[in-house]
Amino acid sequence: MIKQVLFLIFTLSLSVSFAQDSLSYSWKEVISYKVAEDETWTVDLLENIYVSDGGMVHKYDSSGVIRFSQSIKSLGNTTHLIPVNTMKIIHFSEEQQTLCYFDNTLSSMNDCIDLTLENIVSAEFVCGSSQPNKVWVLDNFNSTLSLLSLDNLQQRQEVGNLRGILDINNITQIRERYNRLFVLDKSKGIYVFDLYATLMEFIPGESIQQLDAFEGTLFTVSDKTLFVRSLTTGEEFGVHLPVDGVSEVNYRNQFFYLRSKGNVHKYELQFSK
Repeated sequence: MIKQVLFLIFTLSLSVSFAQDSLSYSWKEVISYKVAEDETWTVDLLENIYVSDGGMVHKYDSSGVIRFSQSIKSLGNTTHLIPVNTMKIIHFSEEQQTLCYFDNTLSSMNDCIDLTLENIVSAEFVCGSSQPNKVWVLDNFNSTLSLLSLDNLQQRQEVGNLRGILDINNITQIRERYNRLFVLDKSKGIYVFDLYATLMEFIPGESIQQLDAFEGTLFTVSDKTLFVRSLTTGEEFGVHLPVDGVSEVNYRNQFFYLRSKGNVHKYELQFSK
């Protein structure tokens, strides 16, 4: 049976209608970056790539050239690198429970937040917010999700007792995109919150590795497939991934960044009927 699906895809300014049975696609690799298995990475809105590397962090431009490097040994092991905007990036260390700031040249801004002083006992995941100078923090010990204002840390929004209220047991990712916060429980599926930390939707799925989103489209990686889902209609289709062992996905400016063993690959996904 042919299903007509309507998605806002990749041109992101045009509604593209197509029949799944006649859909064809191809992956075009643009560049790849070396990232060790025990290191982390991120990409900002200008397609600069940040990679931790044995006590250093490197900033690559979109063509793969290293522009800046900085020692981060004193900050503890890197858990996440979080672009706040094109001028600021946050270093999160689960080991030290700190958030530390760098500017766009990776120069330290000599400003670190000790999360334990904010009554966060065991932060495990941190992600940026579209709201200026705010970040989401998951406190695994307290089963609490907090939206912290970095300008005034006494101001926050919280969802407490996630395990008891929502039966969330195995959170493996949090990510805010386009006024929605996506919380992935790898054993159950995706919980979608609004910016006031109110649950909007639950999307079941027991084998999702990671997710990203753009406007009304959700991207998830499961096994060897990238699934593209309309958050408006709930319709979904899958495409085979171009590399094996993909564990992370990030979407920026019509490009997919796919992490596999030892590399982050930048791809363009092209569709035709």
